[in-house]
Amino acid sequence: MKKRYFLLSLPVFIAGAIALQSFSGDNGLKYPTGAPAGHTGSPGDGKNCTFCHGGTATTVSGILTSDVPPTGYIAGTTYNFTVTLSGSGRKGFQASPQNFAGTQLGTLTAGSGTQLNGNGKYITHTQGSNAATATWNFQWTAPAQQTGPVTMYIARVIGQPNVAVSSLLLNENYGVGINDPAVTETRIYPNPAGRSFFTDFNLTRSGKVTVIAYGVKGNMAEVLFEGNLDAGKQNLKISNELAPGYYILQISTPDGTSNAKLIIN
Repeated sequence: MKKRYFLLSLPVFIAGAIALQSFSGDNGLKYPTGAPAGHTGSPGDGKNCTFCHGGTATTVSGILTSDVPPTGYIAGTTYNFTVTLSGSGRKGFQASPQNFAGTQLGTLTAGSGTQLNGNGKYITHTQGSNAATATWNFQWTAPAQQTGPVTMYIARVIGQPNVAVSSLLLNENYGVGINDPAVTETRIYPNPAGRSFFTDFNLTRSGKVTVIAYGVKGNMAEVLFEGNLDAGKQNLKISNELAPGYYILQISTPDGTSNAKLIIN
């Protein structure tokens, strides 16, 4: 009787083990050989790794570094990027260089342990890693002149459902080989600011304007304004939900882009 009970239970045990494996993937990573395209957490993608792994994505910094200089990228130049993930559990990632609308900017080249997908728009791991600290490398060739700021968006998993998103702002160095677009002086007040502040600037032509706050490490903190404005003097009241600290306020207009320091009390 005991022997028959064991034989009847064995298929149930095997089926349960297979179901568990199909859910959790390779030791806690649902896609151990590369994440599916379109899950970087960028505004254009609208999805991150929680779409498959569950949980809630947190915002982190420091997982993506590059040799793009503080003065900004030079059009057509190739730069090196490194993804570093630390912690317990199998690790993987996906990154993509985009503008706010989700358009790919520049060209990605796979490096050590990485591969392209989504017709070259995304870079991801070739194999998830269980190392305490795992690194992957890839390259990015900057887009044409006067493209403006590019954001490298990245989502990562360290043992599902431990998901996080991050971003790295890459400004363009307009001073090499071309004339700097005319950006009139921008005034921000009060600064330090609280839950709202004003910014004054002049537009020589009408068009789309975006105001984005970035952390001092280049991570996007909040999109503060996006809309079309007429040519002429502008006075915008900006409301925000930023935590107290230091930020770079980036104002992109049809005339060019300007950056200014913003302090939130």
